Amino acid sequence: MAKTASAPAAKQEKDMYDVADEIRELKDLLDDGILTQEEFDAKKKQLLGI
Repeated sequence: MAKTASAPAAKQEKDMYDVADEIRELKDLLDDGILTQEEFDAKKKQLLGI
């Protein structure tokens, strides 16, 4: 039973790291001039759900 209870928490933690990794990749694109600051900000807000 403990495995089932911790599974959602583990998935949420994994998702959090996935979002952080995506934001880091977007930051690299911003730094390389591929994305504008506005594009970066919009996608970051979307990923964070704000």
